[in-house]
Amino acid sequence: MFRVALLIYLFFSFLMPSPKNDILVVMDIYNKAFAEADYSRIVKLFDYPASFNLEDKTIMASNRFKLKLIYKKIRGDLPDYYSYSKWKEMKVQLVDSNIAIVNADFVRYKNDGAIFYSGSAQYHLRLENGNWKIFSLIPYEKIMTLN
Repeated sequence: MFRVALLIYLFFSFLMPSPKNDILVVMDIYNKAFAEADYSRIVKLFDYPASFNLEDKTIMASNRFKLKLIYKKIRGDLPDYYSYSKWKEMKVQLVDSNIAIVNADFVRYKNDGAIFYSGSAQYHLRLENGNWKIFSLIPYEKIMTLN
């Protein structure tokens, strides 16, 4: 009886999407769109207004057009030998049923497959009409826990 109940639970748990899996799918789509410089796809993954919280300033994008300009600048500042990025590690935290935080480490690769940069960013996502959307991101070197 226990085995039957366990099998039924496992079967339905695979059928039902989890917030973590949904968020990771969005992050993978974002990463691929970034590598391909597919700005139209990138801007669809955001909820507006969106913010880029840098060390010395916050850049706001109130709409898709402004966000597209920001990503053209970010992507345009990468070296010509940039080929793609891979997620090294992602930690997903659910703040409540509609807000998530992803701490992501990534690696950027050259055309020849060599690593040329490693970085980290914190992404804040909101569940909007059944879809997870990025509304804020913070690039960082390391996070320090204060006591």
